[in-house]
Amino acid sequence: MQNPEDIRNLPIDITFSRLGEWLVDRKRIPADWRKRLTSIRARISTAFASLPKETDPYFQTLDAEGIGYIETKQIYDILLRSNPESRNIFGRLSGAAGVWEAIVHAFEKDHIYLGEAAQIMVQNVSYEIPYQKKQVQKIQQQLVELERKEADIKRNAALSAAKYAEACQELGLQGNNVRLELIETAKTLPSIFSKFLEVIISDSVLRAMEYYSNFVRDAHTEKDKMPWAVLVNLRDVRENPPCLNVSAGSDFLDSTNAQLSAHGTNKMSEIMDVPADYIDWDISVESSQIDWDIGTVEETDDTGNGLGPYEIVNASEILQNISPTAAVGSDVIKKEEDGLVPEMSASDISWDICVENPQVDAVEDFIFPNKGMESQTSVLDTKTLTPEIKEDRSQLLETEYRNKILDDLFEMKAFLNQRLMELKNEETLSLQHQVQAVAPFVLQQYTPDVIQAMLSDVSLAISLLTNRKTQDLIMILNSKRFLDRLVSTLEEKKHHEAKLKEGLKDLAVKRMELQNSLSSFWPKQEAALAKTRELKKLCENSLSSMFDGRPVNIIGEINTLLSSSI
Repeated sequence: MQNPEDIRNLPIDITFSRLGEWLVDRKRIPADWRKRLTSIRARISTAFASLPKETDPYFQTLDAEGIGYIETKQIYDILLRSNPESRNIFGRLSGAAGVWEAIVHAFEKDHIYLGEAAQIMVQNVSYEIPYQKKQVQKIQQQLVELERKEADIKRNAALSAAKYAEACQELGLQGNNVRLELIETAKTLPSIFSKFLEVIISDSVLRAMEYYSNFVRDAHTEKDKMPWAVLVNLRDVRENPPCLNVSAGSDFLDSTNAQLSAHGTNKMSEIMDVPADYIDWDISVESSQIDWDIGTVEETDDTGNGLGPYEIVNASEILQNISPTAAVGSDVIKKEEDGLVPEMSASDISWDICVENPQVDAVEDFIFPNKGMESQTSVLDTKTLTPEIKEDRSQLLETEYRNKILDDLFEMKAFLNQRLMELKNEETLSLQHQVQAVAPFVLQQYTPDVIQAMLSDVSLAISLLTNRKTQDLIMILNSKRFLDRLVSTLEEKKHHEAKLKEGLKDLAVKRMELQNSLSSFWPKQEAALAKTRELKKLCENSLSSMFDGRPVNIIGEINTLLSSSI
């Protein structure tokens, strides 16, 4: 049988989630403690509104809804220390200290604060702290995701920049002004064409052409028949090399003419929109200075012939005052009446008619006194120069001309490849020796090494016309649409890098927001844990004093939560 001392040392274990029910069942707190706690909280709200917050900085950190028994005791202790002599004649505290003293007594009466502590611990352990932990974990996961996204964006931006630099380097651009640099780069085509012509005119290509022509004449030409011509286009290039002048195609000229015409139209509309008040017509409207050349008209009575009044005119006076030009005119009229005027053909008539508009000239001189018709001249000059440009442009810029040359080059390359493979094939080597023995001397003098050198030069000529850079430069000069598409492609890569960098700014802003949220959740979580730990200790000490000093342990999930947060 256990003695009372052993029983006194036995601990009392209480599950934290059943603490409120346990206290009610053992009559340690009244059954209506929640109702009484509500009235106490109402008193706290009223007292907190009149609390002198300037007394202590701690008061400014409090919220009326978060004040419980522990906070109430702290407020009471601070007020008691600040005004130790504020007591009435009955020895009780007066003012704010007296109000908070009454609230503390209301909590301690029937141990209502234990019910509140049990309620807050269950709420914190079951809901508040897990929610805050989940939020913190979520924010931390989002920060990790942001770091991963930032690394991906930086890598993609570097890749886009590398692609843009590679594309510009391939075209020989610096990347500052892509359109102008492309047009300037296209002017390097003459050097490429010059190198191509050097290869075509070289002795190696000439020997390859002669080798192929002789082989065709010997192997594919019947007796007493003329051999057909091969490599006609290639021979024409050697005999009549095309010029190396490169210029913009018709698309560029048409667009230039359209822009200049629109510019000239706008200027003319601006001229015609000048108000009439600003034009000096050099006309005086003073009636005293106008000579209307009207003399006195002598009116006579109507003679009854229905012609009305008329002026009596002396014909001799008119003939004396008439001008020589008018006299010539009258002489012509007189001869015409007499039938003496000779007939005139259309070729004898001078149609040199000059239509002038002095008003428009006056307006132009008024607005542009030092400028001529520069815009119109430029448009006309551009249109006039178009045929000349077409004549001066290199034929190598024309697709059809290049294709004809490339057809001959590919034909010759295929032949040389086949011959080289036949000469190097050991299985047919003996047969080749027999064929070579009966072949003409011009076909026997080419060894595999010589054919290999010919093949290299022919392949070089083909690559000079068919490589990507040459094709792009030719298309830049021939098609404005291709130039626009190429510029848009390059600028899209550049803008993609800028867009990714803008995305990095957005990620930086979002990271700042998440870090701010994390910094706000950490103090809340720590405050909830600290308050839960303090309430647990308060309950254990209070219950231990109620049971004659027996140790009381509040067990359950609360211990796991508090131990993991240390």
